Amino acid sequence: MEKKIFENLSKICKTINYIDDESDIIKYSKDWRRRVNEKALCVVFPKNENEISKILKFCFDNELKVIPQGGNTNLVASASPSKEKEEIIINLEKMNQIHHIDTINKCVVVDAGVVVDDLNSNLEKKDFLFPLEMASTGSSQVGGVISTNAGGINVLHYGSVRNNLLALDVVLSNGEILRLGSKVGKDNTGYNLKDLFCGSEGTLGIITKATLKIYPKSQNYFTFMASFENLKNIINFYEFISQQIRFPITGFEMIPQISFDLCIKHKFMKKSFFQETKNYYALVKIQLHHLDEAIIDLLEEKLSECSNLYSEIIIAQNEKQNKEFWKFREDLTEAQKLEGKLIGFDVSIPLDKLDYFFTEGKKYIDDILKDIKFHTFGHLGDCNIHYNLIEPDNLKNNFYDYEIKLKHVVNKLIKNVTGSISAEHGIGLLKRDDFLKTKKNLEIELMRSIKKVMDPKGILNQNKIFRN
Repeated sequence: MEKKIFENLSKICKTINYIDDESDIIKYSKDWRRRVNEKALCVVFPKNENEISKILKFCFDNELKVIPQGGNTNLVASASPSKEKEEIIINLEKMNQIHHIDTINKCVVVDAGVVVDDLNSNLEKKDFLFPLEMASTGSSQVGGVISTNAGGINVLHYGSVRNNLLALDVVLSNGEILRLGSKVGKDNTGYNLKDLFCGSEGTLGIITKATLKIYPKSQNYFTFMASFENLKNIINFYEFISQQIRFPITGFEMIPQISFDLCIKHKFMKKSFFQETKNYYALVKIQLHHLDEAIIDLLEEKLSECSNLYSEIIIAQNEKQNKEFWKFREDLTEAQKLEGKLIGFDVSIPLDKLDYFFTEGKKYIDDILKDIKFHTFGHLGDCNIHYNLIEPDNLKNNFYDYEIKLKHVVNKLIKNVTGSISAEHGIGLLKRDDFLKTKKNLEIELMRSIKKVMDPKGILNQNKIFRN
């Protein structure tokens, strides 16, 4: 039976299988965090929408399970197999055409396999940008960031991917092709079906093409970092500048001292930017229409008005220093990966509840296991915190054995503050049980009903979000 499957898929497009190409199968099957170890039955590499349609029709008729896969940078194992040698990965890396950059309607039409950084390299030639900015955009593909409704550091001003999505082409589980939306920003004609697929993690259909909003690229930014004694001060500082500064704040990142410690330890940087060690730091980017001394003086005056809140402030004096600040923000995620096993929580917490969440979380987590390293950083401006727990030094037990207890604490606190267990990473395999425990039953049943209509045989991305 397996041989027939491989033969039929090979007639449609390039196919590798676990018998003849085991090492390649493992490469495409592994998730980014190396938490999932099942192997795919095979991986197919379609070059266009029609090939995807043929693949899905064959899989639908034969009730074969499939997994859509982009750059495979997902942090909750949305694009990895849930069962050994039972699922077919449909990898979209060969669908990488940028079809049209429309500067009049301010949009771009691209294949799902286009890498986000490659898209922006092409847009930059016309002085435009697609505003998604996060550590993985050198590998992340358009279809993947839509299917997870990715966020990143620019959400504060531009919104998430959903806010920048105009149209989609999608292939349903039976091979039928849907074309949803258009270039126009206003389209009030019934249900907005394209939004169902944004954030669905490939459980409703496979995205093949997208029309995305683009924006004129600004060359003028005012970037600075500031240090803070405590969490309360950094939150009050954000409240002050968001009210007092009238230029768009495109990024406001909260970073703890441990981020500097890890980056220095793992040789991403030689020393901190700051003279004194503090508990928290803010990395802030403000977009300006034009750059002159009067505007800079105005911004510096506003920052001096709240100098009681911060200990030290460093304003980027040139592009080199600006890049150093943001490289540090990118590197801290790689540094934490080198530090040891990590149990990560991508959460949204109302800012007025953040101090409570951190204080109570540390108290209960210390009772479970002492000396866990709390690496809690993220996009403070939109309430999205990456609440990462790194294993203690010289831990004799397996850190992942504590995961259920740790999740119980974090999920309970999230419910207490009416936050979200997933701000931008999605659900996938790793957050599925948390999702089912924290969502209301009626919401889950409505989602299951939609899944049943779109994917009646349940072949799309089994066991992701829901249990099949």
